[in-house]
This record gives sequence, C-alpha cells and structure tokens, in this order.
Amino acid sequence: MDTAVKSNAGAQGVQGQSFTVQANTTPANAWQKTGLMVPPGIEVTIAYQSGLWTADPSSNNRQLYDANGCPGAIIPTNLTGYPAPGANQGVLVGRIAGGAPFVIGNGPYAILTTPGGELELCINDDINAEYGKGLADNIGSVTVQINAYFPPNTPPDFSKPLAADPAQASPAVPVASLGPLAYLIGTWTNQNLPGTNAGGPDSPYSYNVMPLPQVDPSSPTGYILKNFTYYEELTFTAIHGTAPNRGGMGQQVSYTLFYEQRVYFAEGPNKDALVHAENGSLLLLLDSQQPLGPYGNGDQPGLGNQIVQNSVAPTQPFNLVKQVSVPHGNSILALGNYTGANAASGVPQIPVASVLPGGVNTQQYSVDDPVSNPQPAFTANPNQVLVNALNARPCTNFLHLSMSSTNGKGAVTNIGYEQQHANVAQYDFDYWLEAFDGTDNYTQLQYTQTITLQLPIPGHQQLVTFPHVTANTLTKVAGL
Repeated sequence: MDTAVKSNAGAQGVQGQSFTVQANTTPANAWQKTGLMVPPGIEVTIAYQSGLWTADPSSNNRQLYDANGCPGAIIPTNLTGYPAPGANQGVLVGRIAGGAPFVIGNGPYAILTTPGGELELCINDDINAEYGKGLADNIGSVTVQINAYFPPNTPPDFSKPLAADPAQASPAVPVASLGPLAYLIGTWTNQNLPGTNAGGPDSPYSYNVMPLPQVDPSSPTGYILKNFTYYEELTFTAIHGTAPNRGGMGQQVSYTLFYEQRVYFAEGPNKDALVHAENGSLLLLLDSQQPLGPYGNGDQPGLGNQIVQNSVAPTQPFNLVKQVSVPHGNSILALGNYTGANAASGVPQIPVASVLPGGVNTQQYSVDDPVSNPQPAFTANPNQVLVNALNARPCTNFLHLSMSSTNGKGAVTNIGYEQQHANVAQYDFDYWLEAFDGTDNYTQLQYTQTITLQLPIPGHQQLVTFPHVTANTLTKVAGL
C-alpha cells in the first residue's frame, strides 16, 4: 500500500463522511468499521476534526489529547500487542480489509489503496490487555473526516460496433425476409441532431426513472429514486440463415437479429460509467409449409424444396418477438405484431408515460434533488424527451413496433433474489424508426420501455408495483 500523499486533482468525485472513533471499546470492537468500502487504486484522505481521548488516564498529566496521541509516549517496538509499536500511545491508526495497520494521527493522511476493502480505525493501545488494563480505562473519542477520491471516468469508445456476425458470402443474410427488422441492422448512438447542440452524450434526449428499495432511516418511504439522463451504443446484427420451428405439418420460421446494448450515465457523480448492459434478439416469425425430411429432399441426398404431404402453414396472432437477457438475473419474452399499418406519415404520437407507484408516498417524484431526481419535469413524463427531439427535428414518416410480455404467451422470469426484492412482473416496449426524406431511409430510432417492478415496502403486506421507465433518441452510425 502506497502511503505517500498524492494530488487528487482531476478526481471524478469525492465520497466524504465524518466518523467518530471511540477510545473505550471491547477488544472485539477495537477496530471500528467506518462503513466506507474503498475500491482498489482509490486515494483516501483521513483528517482529524475534533474530540480528545486517552489510552492511559494517568499519563500526560491526566490531560486528554488529540489523534496524534500522547506526546512523548512512544510504544516500544517489542510490544506487538499494540496495533502500531514504535508510534505514540493513543495515536489514531487505520487499516483496510484487515491488512497491516498504518499510523494516521491528526493528518491529513493520504493512502492509495492497493487491495481495496473496508476502512477501519482504532486507538493505538494494548487491545487485548496484555500489558495492563488495555482499552477498559480509556476515555473519550475523536472525530475524523474521511474523503475517498475517485478518478474521472473515461467515455467509452464507440468507433466499433458492439457485435458483428461472421462474414459469409453464401448463404447471405435474408434481408428481404426480415421485414421491418432489416431497418435496425447497424449501430445506433446518441448524436447531436443536425444543426443543433443537443442529442449527443453531453445533452441526450433521454431519461431514466428508476425506483430502488432501501430500508434506512434516511429513506422513510422505503424506496429511493435513481433518475438520470443517459447515452448508449446499440448494435443489431443479422444471422446468415433462419431458425425454423417445425410442427409436423407446418413450420414457423424465425428471421433473426441479435443485439447488444451498453448504457452510460450522461450526468451525475458517476458520469460516463456503465449503468446497464443487455443483449437479446428480435424475431420476425413467418409461417410456411414444412419441408420434407431434414433438408427438404426427403431421404435423398442434397437440398430440395419438397414439402410434407398435406402440409399447412400455421397461423399465429403475433409475429414479432423480443427476447431480452439482463445480467440482474432477468429474462424477458415480449410479443407484438407487424403489418403494413405499422408505417405512417408525419410525426408519431408519443404517449405519456405512467411512472407513479400506487399506495405509497410519491412526494419524492416531484422534488428537485440533484442526486436522486435531477430533472423532475422529465420524471413526471420520461417520454417528453422523445417529444422534445421530434419538436427539434420533425420526421416525415415513421415505422412503429410494439411488444409486450402480456401478449400471447409472453413471460418474464427472475432469479430468486430478484423475485423477493425487485421482481420484474411485466415488460412493455415501443420502437419508432423515423425518416426525414419521406422514404424508408430510417436514420433515427426512438424507444420507450416500461419495466414493471414489484418492490417490498415496509408496512405493506404485498409487493408494491413501481414503473421503471426509460426513453431515448438514437441516430444510426454511418458505416457501422
């Protein structure tokens, strides 16, 4: 561990707290946990603020002293029952993750945490009473200020797509059969709208409303908000083939896109840090007669186009599928339907998003809080960011795709912990592909999604339903 004081210039942010260290404790509690979990490589400074104490009331003319310890009372180096032999008796000492103790004193003292872990503080005394009364006769306490300096995050490199399908000349991607999904192929990011300074990572047309359960005296409602603007990279790739589902007399063929998504904070103390990662697939289901044999040629060698006798193409109410995998331990299957009626001219009518939970105090949704709720106007309706983007640059025509886990046999599954503490009960999603020249050259992608969460709130016997809403406006990256 490097104990040299170093500059914290350029730090992304400071996590600061005051902490009072007691002199008179039990041996088991001598090392007092500050609650500050310090990641590896982070600079931490500790500085004495106030208070007096003593590790031996009979020393120093019976006068208490500060965190520098008893003047002139150096602990012999062979008395290893003290945390810091060779240092002043009663000096403030610290350690990280149970590691080697270090002398702090009044400070300010700075360390660069090599291993990382929880910071613990202690008075330099005979902890286990090996040489005298130990901690039992100690008096007083000292209060220190602890600051952890986090280096600035670096913006992600969006120069490459998040995913790419292996190149293959034949068979080619069945673009003609992908229907509306073909327009999504490529990479989409937050970019400034033409002729404006808004839309990019520094000022995106996006917003996230995220309720989180929290049981703490600081959150009497039993939950907190973590709302923010964000930017992202979203890549869609098409496979060189299909995924046919054979039913015996007919088949359902899945024309497939895979996608990768990475989302980053656009504001707040952790700007440019990853906040969400997701992958999945989009399917367009087309019905057809079933091929005969493994390769459409019965039991004969080679490929063929023979069909099962009396084969009938199946029918289905939904032909769009979104499969979502989120590393919180959630998997989602949402269904929708696509017809020619999904395309229209003009500007889409973006619905107002519903964000408020039922049966609980919702005052914090309207309070301007720079940390938890920086933009209350967007919290009231996150979809307003989509409207604002369209007001800044109206599209000429659009294509709307909508999917929900409540359609057909859609479903949501969650790991056990999530079922208890943040159960995802429903998923609703809308895409708007938008053009600006009256053609099908869709260069803008807007979306809104609502994840219906069920959170345990103290005082409520049943889980409480909270909408978790995100909305964003993306531009297609040329050449990716």
